[in-house]
Amino acid sequence: MRLSPLAPSILLATLALLAGPAHAEENECRRPPSLASGPPPIFGRITAPGRTAFVKDGLARANCPDPSAACRERAYLVTADPVILGERRGAYVCAHYRGAGDDMGRSGWLPAEAVAVEPSGTVAPADWLGTWTRPEARIRFTPGDKPVDKPGMLTFAGDATWGAGDPERVRRGGVHIGEFAGTVAPQGDAASFAVGESGALPVETGDASDCKVWLRRVGPWLIVDDNLACGGLNVSFRGLYRRQP
Repeated sequence: MRLSPLAPSILLATLALLAGPAHAEENECRRPPSLASGPPPIFGRITAPGRTAFVKDGLARANCPDPSAACRERAYLVTADPVILGERRGAYVCAHYRGAGDDMGRSGWLPAEAVAVEPSGTVAPADWLGTWTRPEARIRFTPGDKPVDKPGMLTFAGDATWGAGDPERVRRGGVHIGEFAGTVAPQGDAASFAVGESGALPVETGDASDCKVWLRRVGPWLIVDDNLACGGLNVSFRGLYRRQP
């Protein structure tokens, strides 16, 4: 069932809370919000009619985002498309999207007036189950099956690579890999864990060198963040995942 968007005044108040430290020159909008710190990501939908084009950030073109044609991207979303909303900057909000047939997804600035915040609904343990993927990474959740597992416990296993999409790197054996496994009890739409020599443990008690992972279920997606210590050089599980059919 579709949920009604919140009023524009509530949208503006909510997005204002997301305004983090200013990127004075770059106005960067390149990856989903960090889960390790800062406010949780917010679910929304495009409410503007027709096409809503993404807008370049300052890394792509100086002084963007702004309404000029030079800042406008070719990529666009349409009415009712779901989005994940991040930092607000002036009249723009950093948004993230990945369609069912879209391997990489898209991040970029959108006019804040074109989107509305929408409750993403209650997340039950069953909503985590399945295999979630993004390019070069996969995370699988299954019900906990050990006698000591409490109700709601899930078994997880993840693997990721860096360089597997480069045939030359594959040929010379230069692909880096990472993996983790254990059990976790999600708290509604959020979960986190650390994986050390003794297995999975609460992320707060993990050592600095342990693999630490934060996860969030938002709309149709699984957002993943990590501390870049879950595999070989350049390997990361960060990104926006979709569940395989």
